[in-house]
Amino acid sequence: MAVCIRLSRFGRLHRPLFRIVAIDKRFHREGMSSEILGQYDPLKKDKTIQVDIAKVEAWVNRGARISDGLRTLLKHNGIPVPTPAKTVAAKAAPAKAAAAGKSAAKKPAGKKGVKQAYVAPSRRSVEQHTAKVKAERKAKAAVEAAAAAAAKAAAAPAPAEAEAPKT
Repeated sequence: MAVCIRLSRFGRLHRPLFRIVAIDKRFHREGMSSEILGQYDPLKKDKTIQVDIAKVEAWVNRGARISDGLRTLLKHNGIPVPTPAKTVAAKAAPAKAAAAGKSAAKKPAGKKGVKQAYVAPSRRSVEQHTAKVKAERKAKAAVEAAAAAAAKAAAAPAPAEAEAPKT
């Protein structure tokens, strides 16, 4: 389940009130949320934002992502944006490699048993793979057609030889 921490709009027409919620990404904006983490009222003079940072940190450490709008809102109001504690070190290594200008696709495979970072296939490699699979399928179909023709020819009765007239 991909959880996102984002703003959910409530209130009436021309009187918005936003809740800060942890919600599955696939649900719509006012959909069923997993937990309400705070609220934001943009019409008050001080634009009050109330957030339970401990709950937000707990969700982020479980893998939830903070939406861009909420991240900007938190920074603007001086609230520190939590970062995941578990994955910071794991994501630092690929970022250094990208900064050095080395492509992750050209790296040699690492040690056996060590999990490697996923690299999406390029369009060219996908097209080459598709062409290879198609050629293999055609060759297999040709072999099967030849085998079927040979079996049909073997099963057909031999043509009767014309007898020579006796004189």
